[in-house]
Amino acid sequence: MKIITAYGEIEIYMNVLKCLVYEALTESYGLVRMDDPNIISKYLAGDDKGIHIKDDKGIFVDVFPVVSYGMNIEQVAINAQENIIYKFKEMLGIEPQNVNIHVQGIKVD
Repeated sequence: MKIITAYGEIEIYMNVLKCLVYEALTESYGLVRMDDPNIISKYLAGDDKGIHIKDDKGIFVDVFPVVSYGMNIEQVAINAQENIIYKFKEMLGIEPQNVNIHVQGIKVD
């Protein structure tokens, strides 16, 4: 992905964006872990499993977390969305077009 600024052109790799999203999610309260609907990625992917980013006329982020039992799912999803958008604005100076949180399950201890 390329970003054009007043100082020139910056190229950012998708792995960097996934790390940025992962960092934002680890700071979100109520998220236990990430899961992936794709069975192959579920077992073979690393820290970025459950994070899908598309660069098509804007940045589209899809996240697949597991929420802790007893948490308000709607509020946890809103907080995660806000954290991701904040990190993109703070670190890159851009805002994602769309951030979708798809809750994959609830972890009961």
